[in-house]
Amino acid sequence: MDNRSASLHSDIDTVLNNYDYDFAEVEIAVLGNGHINNTYKLTTPEVEFVLQQINHDVFPKTAELSSNAQKINLHLQRQKNIGNYPLSIPQQILSKTGETYSKVGTNYWRLMEFISNSYTLEEVESLEQAALVANAFAEFSCTLSDFPVEELAVIIEDFHDISFRMRQLNEAVENDLQDRLSSCQTLVNFCLDQQDFINHVIDISKKLPLHVTHNDTKINNLLFTEGDTPCAVIDLDTCMPGLLMHDFGDMVRTCCSNLAEDDTNIDAMIIKLDIFSALIQSYQNAFGTKMSALEKDSLIVGTKSVPFSLGTRFLTDYLNGDSYFQVSREKHNLDRAFNQIQLFILLCEAEPELIKLAMQA
Repeated sequence: MDNRSASLHSDIDTVLNNYDYDFAEVEIAVLGNGHINNTYKLTTPEVEFVLQQINHDVFPKTAELSSNAQKINLHLQRQKNIGNYPLSIPQQILSKTGETYSKVGTNYWRLMEFISNSYTLEEVESLEQAALVANAFAEFSCTLSDFPVEELAVIIEDFHDISFRMRQLNEAVENDLQDRLSSCQTLVNFCLDQQDFINHVIDISKKLPLHVTHNDTKINNLLFTEGDTPCAVIDLDTCMPGLLMHDFGDMVRTCCSNLAEDDTNIDAMIIKLDIFSALIQSYQNAFGTKMSALEKDSLIVGTKSVPFSLGTRFLTDYLNGDSYFQVSREKHNLDRAFNQIQLFILLCEAEPELIKLAMQA
């Protein structure tokens, strides 16, 4: 065992001593493929757990993060107990002192229930699956629609604030710290020229009510059981007050392109309109009367604003020297930026068809 592994096991042993369970015989295995937190499956002769080391560089409000998750889980469990929520809720395990997390050195850890015989999926493969994904995330936010959203901490300030993202881009362009502007000037100009769209996003955002939103509505943030049926919403790290259009937009971004977000073959990109139709109809139907007419209209705006904003974030990080997003090749962030802006362009072109499909719900 190398020094890093030995240190990790020592930290895990220290963490587990904070909980009222017998971990004398425990098997530890890496769980999932996340790039932010380190997650492990713990197996004892009696029970299984999920142990997660929270990345406090990405999530400096670590205590607030676990507090948010606890408040959400307790609300969902109360609703489930009276038949108002169909999914499972993997609860955080409280420490011996009643805390939702344990701290070892500078690192924060939390222990959670593991749902047996569950698994994750990486991509939507059918219309039926798309409808189930949208329904699960909608059920999550819809069931939380009567939760006092002001009780949740904002985990990442300005996360979906398009004005903030454009200020970041302008600052990166002005500074050009890595002398990279010449390699992406055309893309920068395109993004800065979208002021009419940016103003529209700002205007509609001011008129929309806040909900408890997940803010990372990829299919792999759902657990599935046999038959690819969603059984739980997971990864509540980014849950905070937000707008439904952003949750829906992120679903579309990750489900409706035929390419991965860093694929460079962007001329071959298409929008899977049948998947979009399944997503928006299922999402709207799950909310029913709890979603206003303006919120329904905003879903199309979110469909475009999420890839646009993420594209500008990738572009900003490229100009700043790849200091935020992990990269595995030269110009990786620039490739991502081109990809997401191409998705934005295609969604803008398809907007009349998107609106028509939304009206069929």
